[in-house]
Amino acid sequence: PPTDDIAGICRAQADAERIPDRASEVEKLVKAAISAATIQEVIFAERRYWREVYVSAVIEGATVDGFIDLLYESPDGLVIVEYKTDVVPTEAEIDERMKRYRLQGAAYALAVSETTGQPVTRCAFIFVHAGRAREREIDDLLTAINDVRNEIKRRTTELG
Repeated sequence: PPTDDIAGICRAQADAERIPDRASEVEKLVKAAISAATIQEVIFAERRYWREVYVSAVIEGATVDGFIDLLYESPDGLVIVEYKTDVVPTEAEIDERMKRYRLQGAAYALAVSETTGQPVTRCAFIFVHAGRAREREIDDLLTAINDVRNEIKRRTTELG
């Protein structure tokens, strides 16, 4: 399983990133992320998944692109997962951050749907900090996707 030898993997990655003195911090973050319900679903339901997925699509004449931390198949469609290591100690602060991340996740969902022809049914953000993970999903993802499309139309109209 992907959870074997977390300490060794984290040390190797910390070395590769030239932060060997932060390997134990990286390990705590990874263990916290793995404990999240969404990640447990990926691991134990043996879903097909892809990490660090580059996505790009032309939407209303504009290019939407980015890197998705984790994309996986669920019985209902594709799921996008983004990890955040923001220092957000309270639930209210996470809710506030989600207002900012809503359009990011919806833009990714729109681009993935456009390029694969498959629906994106969920977009989850996993906030990992201080050894724990807290998850949030974009509420009403379809509305958020439409908001992104409308914003792109508005901006391309202003420019064109």
